[in-house]
Amino acid sequence: MTTSSPERQREKVLTAAASVGAHIIGWADDWEVSGATDLVTRPSPGPWLRDHRGAYDGLVAVAVDRLGRNVVDCLNTGYKMWDEKKMLVTYGHDGAWNLDDSADENPFTVEAWGAQMELGDPAQEP
Repeated sequence: MTTSSPERQREKVLTAAASVGAHIIGWADDWEVSGATDLVTRPSPGPWLRDHRGAYDGLVAVAVDRLGRNVVDCLNTGYKMWDEKKMLVTYGHDGAWNLDDSADENPFTVEAWGAQMELGDPAQEP
């Protein structure tokens, strides 16, 4: 059985960062916030993404589904990093995501879609 414990996710983030020669300058842990909340508005990563925490060269996440729980949020975060010439790295993906190349853009979008499918339809929930 695989686990998504904070410790296990931290290990994967460190592995992903090391795989591209990066190092972590700050952590944005938001375990208490729903993954359905847009990354930019979350209390911990939001200030980084709104440039209120200082300079940084990129974002490392365990998986695309940690960037958002729907396609729009994932793509908005992905393209924000791309437009700002910042790296976007996720565990298990070879190197930084290159959203200017369909060989990377398409799988990124599929993973984002998978996150949305996993979340389900909020209108259907009690």
